[in-house]
Amino acid sequence: MRDTLVNASLYQAGWFAMVLGAARGWPRAGAGVGLVLLVVHLVLARERKPELLTVLAVGVLGTIVDSAQAFAGVFVFESGYWSYWVVPFWLTVMWMQFATLFHFALRWLSGRYLLSAVLGAVGGPAAFWTGERLGGVVFPMGTWHSLLILAAVWFVVMPLSILLADRFRPQKGIGQYRI
Repeated sequence: MRDTLVNASLYQAGWFAMVLGAARGWPRAGAGVGLVLLVVHLVLARERKPELLTVLAVGVLGTIVDSAQAFAGVFVFESGYWSYWVVPFWLTVMWMQFATLFHFALRWLSGRYLLSAVLGAVGGPAAFWTGERLGGVVFPMGTWHSLLILAAVWFVVMPLSILLADRFRPQKGIGQYRI
C-alpha cells in the first residue's frame, strides 16, 4: 500500500508541476521537476529494467499519439514546443511518468484491456480538461468536440499502454520500491 501511495504521489506531483509550469510559461522547469520525479521512481523501483522499458515505450507511444492530435488541431499547448509537429517535451515526460503507474498504482489493470479502455475514455479526457482549466492546454475545436475525440483516442491508447506494460512486466518485485 505504501509503495502504491508513493508511486501515485510522485506521478501527481509531476503532473501538476508540468501542467502549471506550461501554463505559467515555464515548461522547462515543469519538465525538470517531472524528470527528477521520474528518476526518483526508477532509482527506487525494485525492478528497474522493466520499468525503464515501459517508460520508454509508453513515452514514445504517447508522444506520437499526442503529436498527431496536436497537428490535427484537437488541442494546442500554451508553451514548450520543440517544433510545430512534435508536442512539447514536458508532455513526453508526462507520458513517461504516466507509464510508471502501470506496474505500481495501476497494476490491477494488467490484462484487463476492456476495463482499461473504458477507464481511459473517461480518465484521459478528464486529465486534459483539468489541464485546460489550469491553463496548460487550449481546445481550438471547442471543449466538447476535443473531449469526445480524446475519449475515442484514449479508449484505444490506454489498453495499448497496458499491453506494453504487460509485455515488460517484471517477473518479481512488481509494485515494489527499495524503501
